[in-house]
Amino acid sequence: MKAIFLDIDGVIATPVSVRLSYLLGLTPEKQWYDPVSLNYLGRLVSETGAVVVLASNWRSGIHGEHPFEQEVMRNLLAQLEEAGAPVADLTPHMVDGDRSTEVGAWLDEHPCTAWVILDDLARFESRPEVAEGHLVRIEESDGIGPMDYRRALAILQGSDRTL
Repeated sequence: MKAIFLDIDGVIATPVSVRLSYLLGLTPEKQWYDPVSLNYLGRLVSETGAVVVLASNWRSGIHGEHPFEQEVMRNLLAQLEEAGAPVADLTPHMVDGDRSTEVGAWLDEHPCTAWVILDDLARFESRPEVAEGHLVRIEESDGIGPMDYRRALAILQGSDRTL
């Protein structure tokens, strides 16, 4: 199995997509996510067969009880599915540690032949081995760009990781 660990803020919810949603008068539960980032994410899934695992703090909203929160998550999941990158699973919530603890716990339960982490922040100090050679740090102002896509593709295909 191959996995893409996806953060939302700065990766597919970019300043451009948030501003465009605002200018179009879209409420947060109907906001657009960055179409370029969604396209690259969908291509990664299509070309590698990887599953998308939501690693973002947004994952707590999946089982939220508030109607607004449910609508925000429904919109997010629908746009990911439409882009060809449906969410297959969520990383567990861990009391101690950081994102690497959560990604590591998921990997412990779901052995993968390859994985990539798409995140705008480096929060992988608890288990650095989880991110070393697997993290594609996304520039939050840009979302997933062509170089990020090529680096993620190379990691998932086991190619040279120095791109």
